[in-house]
Amino acid sequence: MLNDLQNIYEVVNDMVVKVVIVSVIGGFLCLDRTCLQTMLSRPVVIAPLTGFLLGDVLTGLSIGAFLELLWIDKPQIGIYVPPNDSLLAVTIVSSLLLASGQYEQTRHEVIAFAFLLFIPLGFVTQRMDTALIQSNELLSEKALQAAKADDPRGIARLHMGAIAKTFAVYCLFLFFSIIVGVMIIETVFPLLPVFVIKAMGLMYLIIPAVLIAVCLNTVKIRSTVPVFCALFLATMVIIEIIHAF
Repeated sequence: MLNDLQNIYEVVNDMVVKVVIVSVIGGFLCLDRTCLQTMLSRPVVIAPLTGFLLGDVLTGLSIGAFLELLWIDKPQIGIYVPPNDSLLAVTIVSSLLLASGQYEQTRHEVIAFAFLLFIPLGFVTQRMDTALIQSNELLSEKALQAAKADDPRGIARLHMGAIAKTFAVYCLFLFFSIIVGVMIIETVFPLLPVFVIKAMGLMYLIIPAVLIAVCLNTVKIRSTVPVFCALFLATMVIIEIIHAF
């Protein structure tokens, strides 16, 4: 009994440590959306990086490709704040790879399940980013006052304060969402009926087709469509080759 409790404690402690590490690194990479802007926060980049951190780049690449296409027609233009697909990418990939179940035989099914499960969370991140932007308006006013007072250090402090606040919110969001995600995947997915699991397998094949349709709807130049299709086909072939080895 004591040994069982000790083993459970070690497993939980190990997972919490990994969640903390992923949350901190993921929170830093997600700052790219607002202050770095080197494209590291794009789902197709940050998801494989998260997968690499946890030992499964392929799962990260699959989730990244799905999320990259999902909201490709909703760029951040003007005052519109899109769902934060960067946070969503880290959350989904981490939850999948930190779940303790053995899903090798149902890999596609559990990926589709997690993807569909976490999509509503994207709109939570949208509201969260909107709240962060609104909270920074007060800091902007203070920065203007510091500029009038010829206080460059004050401006720098306010700027770094806004970045630190965003980083802290992102880290906390990732920590709790990953913990909840792991718990849901570990408890709910094994209880799904066989027909639902088979449906998830079909969804894994249907989701890319739907997302490609969304992407093609944003293409305005007809000559780019064959190029896009060729690149997508080449990517899928590469994915399958990597998976085979």
